[in-house]
Amino acid sequence: MEDQLIDQLFQIMGAYNRFRIVAMLEKQPLSMREIAEEINISIPAVLKHLDFLEKVGIVASKNVRKEVEGRPQKVYFLTQRIIPKIILNDEIQAIELYKITPRTDAVFEYDLEDIRLKKAMLKVKLRRLEKKRLKILKEIEKLDRVERNSKLSL
Repeated sequence: MEDQLIDQLFQIMGAYNRFRIVAMLEKQPLSMREIAEEINISIPAVLKHLDFLEKVGIVASKNVRKEVEGRPQKVYFLTQRIIPKIILNDEIQAIELYKITPRTDAVFEYDLEDIRLKKAMLKVKLRRLEKKRLKILKEIEKLDRVERNSKLSL
């Protein structure tokens, strides 16, 4: 297992663009397009690197809405960081790996618009329900009056 992790680490470090993608995602979640524009490579090339990083378990993705209108975008973020410590001297040659799992429950910047949209939709739904509630209350009052009148008639 440890050998496999070391192999994967060198595959990440060996691919310069992959290494750059990981460095970018350490700062903030990004879409595929944003990554491609920043490092000036094609989207299919970015996808290839992201697929590998997802397979290894370092990166994950989430669909988020950037604006109120429009379709959600797939945004990539780090699920864990691997910090290598390479020791090379006359007596010891070793690699120590430290895995750090960052918090993934943080709200994405992109999610704010999605949250606002959901809140607006829920408020509309609440207004509709309030209208239905008032209509039902009126119906109950009407039935109460009919019931009182029928009791008085008896």
